Amino acid sequence: MTRHQQIGKPAAAMLRNVLGLLEAIERLRKRNDHLSGLGCMYGPSGFGKTVACATAAATQAAVHVEARSSWGKRDFLETLSIALGLMPAKTIAKMAQAIGDHLRDYQPTLLIDEADILVDKGMIELVRELHMVSEAPIVLIGEEALPTKLKRYERVHNRVLVWVPAQPASLADARQLAEMYVDGIEVADDLLGHIVEQRRGRTRRIVSNLEQVQQVAIREGIERADLSWWGGRSLDTGEAPTRKL
Repeated sequence: MTRHQQIGKPAAAMLRNVLGLLEAIERLRKRNDHLSGLGCMYGPSGFGKTVACATAAATQAAVHVEARSSWGKRDFLETLSIALGLMPAKTIAKMAQAIGDHLRDYQPTLLIDEADILVDKGMIELVRELHMVSEAPIVLIGEEALPTKLKRYERVHNRVLVWVPAQPASLADARQLAEMYVDGIEVADDLLGHIVEQRRGRTRRIVSNLEQVQQVAIREGIERADLSWWGGRSLDTGEAPTRKL
């Protein structure tokens, strides 16, 4: 058990982007037979898309793989084979066939994170082929420009049934994150709202700032952290400090 999985703490937050991805998966799974089963979730870095993928994999029996910039087709298919519980075949063609057969027979939902990489490296047609032979639900997850990049591959873009624009974190999201990651103190809504606004709804930055608030509050012996107590303190921007040499 990690320090963020303590008794009484929620195991996963149902943030707005988590719910958006889960709704997309449900729609793809229940689509009519004549419709394609591709989805696309896109948005800026830090909006919690990978967290949404991990939650969906844990709660919906979805298969989550994250593309790497160093990958070629063989690397992608080998990783996907292992994620599906298959022994990677010796050739790219045989791996694609085995993966397609498995997806067709068992219909798991496949979540491909960092899908921009597959587009940039010209491997996205391989995903389309896997979907065509299997008709299994597949969701591509990537940065804000992913839909634009997909337009270069019309046969992929035209088959996207569900588009899910990732949203900035809300105050309700921040409250859930505080319940998960903050121990020993209460963080008031006015301070949470300030963090959300200053960090522009980026989940990753909200979590790091909650950690900062917790450390300062514990150091000062504060049990309830609100905006009046926080005052003019700066928040963690994630940027490297500037200096003059």
